[in-house]
Amino acid sequence: MRLNTLNAMRDAVVRMEHMTVKDCNRQASQMGFKIDHDIFSCISFDDIDQLTRAIILSQDYETKTNLYFLTDISQYSRIIYDSQTKFLFIIDLSEEAHLKTVKSDVVMSISHELRTPLSVALGNVQMLKDFSNFKDEESIKKIDKTLKSLKKLEKIISQLSLLTQAEFGNYSLRYEIFEPVKVIEEVVSDYQKKLDAKNIQVIVDCQVQTIKADRFIIYTILRNLISNAIKYSHPDSTITCIFTDRLISIKDTGIGIREEERIRIFERFFRGTESFKHAQGSGLGLPLVKYLCEISGYTVRFESKWLIGSTFFVQLSK
Repeated sequence: MRLNTLNAMRDAVVRMEHMTVKDCNRQASQMGFKIDHDIFSCISFDDIDQLTRAIILSQDYETKTNLYFLTDISQYSRIIYDSQTKFLFIIDLSEEAHLKTVKSDVVMSISHELRTPLSVALGNVQMLKDFSNFKDEESIKKIDKTLKSLKKLEKIISQLSLLTQAEFGNYSLRYEIFEPVKVIEEVVSDYQKKLDAKNIQVIVDCQVQTIKADRFIIYTILRNLISNAIKYSHPDSTITCIFTDRLISIKDTGIGIREEERIRIFERFFRGTESFKHAQGSGLGLPLVKYLCEISGYTVRFESKWLIGSTFFVQLSK
């Protein structure tokens, strides 16, 4: 197939033969690809040696990077090499990258602007609770409810900020050596009142003394997964937390996840149809876990049976 039939495409398509350009569509030609020229005389990017290796070994390759053309053009692109067809696809992601930057700036700006008045409101309501002369039970309940709502809003803002940082690569990993059992104990202590209220026992099996990782990320992953397990567990039940050098697993015997809803549980703000009956939530916990796993090189998966329970696994290493 001659690639001039693909001239209407907005993306560049190049047919390679070894390291030589043998054909290309109009978009690729405008970018600087020239037939019978070596690919190194047409483009450059940081990991071009990996593309070279894929072409030589006839392996598929894909990456997103800043791509530099020898025609003085540069753009953020997705580069795909298909080893069967020998086609190289250059997909312009500059607009997508710009929209992501704008989106990130908007979220972070809104979060920053909300934090100051929210902190003032939290402080005033807390002061009202601590030093007021309210004696009637109804007034005290209203103050407690307001305080709880403000704290929930503060948590949502924090999660959105962290989620945005993680999604757009603005979070820098900070590795340290620490004892994971202490992190688990800290999380369990945070939720002790909720555990006591439902008479739920947390069984901890930590099989490693120390681990080198980003402590904050491990803490946040554990906090969100254990929080979910508590929310959707039945009273008088058990949650099991296993931590090894390769894997974290959090198992509950709660309501589980419906089959048709499993594909959506890592979407922002998504909550299952039954979840509203059991607990309040923002629908940001699992998306945050997913993004933190991605930037850390971890993978998250789960097994669940409706009305029987769920187990979430975080693979720390291959």
